[in-house]
Amino acid sequence: MKRKVMLYIILTALVVVGGGIGGYFWYEGQNYLTTDDSRLAGDIYKVMPRITGKVTSLQVSEGDHVLADQIIGQQDNNNLPTSSLDQAALRSPIEGTVIKTLVKAGEVSSPGQTVAMVVDTNKLYVSANVEETEIHKVKEGEVVEINLDNFPGKVLLGKVQEISKATASTFSLLPATNTSGNFTKVTQRIPIKISIDDNQGLELSPGISTSIKIHLKGN
Repeated sequence: MKRKVMLYIILTALVVVGGGIGGYFWYEGQNYLTTDDSRLAGDIYKVMPRITGKVTSLQVSEGDHVLADQIIGQQDNNNLPTSSLDQAALRSPIEGTVIKTLVKAGEVSSPGQTVAMVVDTNKLYVSANVEETEIHKVKEGEVVEINLDNFPGKVLLGKVQEISKATASTFSLLPATNTSGNFTKVTQRIPIKISIDDNQGLELSPGISTSIKIHLKGN
């Protein structure tokens, strides 16, 4: 008799625990969407020459803060008329942080060639990819929890700002079509852009891996 009672108690406990676990995952699936296919990104601005000439100086290094229209380098202006001397100045288009320099003093640079890249680290956002079978759940304005791989335990808040109208593979250099006669269906991913409400004073950089949790509304 006691054995039957114990067995009944154990089975009941297993059902309750199993139901609780199942209920938890059902609730999570209905109210949240998570993915670790995400990373920090930013609008990168290129510093480009306005004339062809030798770079006589580059006055910044990667990681330096620059102001909008600040001169960060200079090209040889010996053969320029006085009225055009400013054409040899290399200027930053925005206030931000230099994330890459691509020339050295002594090299020749021309219009259309990038000499440096600048990004405003205060305006970084999260670029994430959501599976096409799940994207219908996501709406602009939904709250997002953002976990940063390089700051364990830190959670930033943001909002879904944009949902792309095309899959990520649409912009790939490799074609998505298969002409070999064999076809394997692959779930496509839709890019979304997530704004960051407050970076909490953290030193963030483009490319840092993140994981996100979207708080779904009305699904």
